[in-house]
Amino acid sequence: MKDTGTLFLLAARVLVKLIETKQQFFTLSETDWHMTSTKEYDDIPGTYVFDADRSREGYHLNMFCISLRLENNRTDFRNDPETYLTKFPMSEDQLQAVRDRAWNRMLSLGGNIYYTAKLAAYDGINFQELAAMMTNMESEDYRAMMVNGGRSIEGNRYKSEWEDK
Repeated sequence: MKDTGTLFLLAARVLVKLIETKQQFFTLSETDWHMTSTKEYDDIPGTYVFDADRSREGYHLNMFCISLRLENNRTDFRNDPETYLTKFPMSEDQLQAVRDRAWNRMLSLGGNIYYTAKLAAYDGINFQELAAMMTNMESEDYRAMMVNGGRSIEGNRYKSEWEDK
């Protein structure tokens, strides 16, 4: 059996191949864009669990982001962002999140952090800087927190713990 990293790489290669051949294995209607079920893990503060629902919701957003791995796509996006974005039938909320570089909003709309990081890289933002921006921290403060073991679990288990913050 293959390890998780190998399976992830295999899945990424399949998705990239779909982009390169301009195929789509499913299409979402406007009414399908928003998840309808509430999950127990939706109560985790400060994160969005990337599950099957988010994957479906964010498919076109993620395909846009991963497309930026190719130089010719980066050039096309740089030359005419709005025209390039029309290749990916995202919701208006997703398009606006991309335009605004609203990183957390992209995740809430189905973006996968590993794909949205491609857009950040396009903008010259490294992963540490991106994570710091998403947590409202300075890059060096974020780095120090992670080097020292990460964010404390105390006060970070449930969204209700954040109500008074």
